[in-house]
Amino acid sequence: MKLKYIILLMIIVAATYYVYQDKSLQSQLLGKVHQVAPELNQTTLYKWQNQKGEWQITDTPPASGISFTTITTQDQINVMPSPSSQKKK
Repeated sequence: MKLKYIILLMIIVAATYYVYQDKSLQSQLLGKVHQVAPELNQTTLYKWQNQKGEWQITDTPPASGISFTTITTQDQINVMPSPSSQKKK
């Protein structure tokens, strides 16, 4: 019985190593995940100024009554949108 677990562990380690080494396979698998669940591609951030004038950026909206800007980012892109493309709520 112990031998079965060792063999299973070795197969999992070999498969993980293969996926880790093969960049094209990684991109194919990642593309499949984002096709099935495209919301995993995006993150929504909220930007507002507190009473001291300091900018706050969080993943949860501020308390009601506080004006804020919503920023939607693509997780696979490492660039924030320009200020002119941000919308106020």
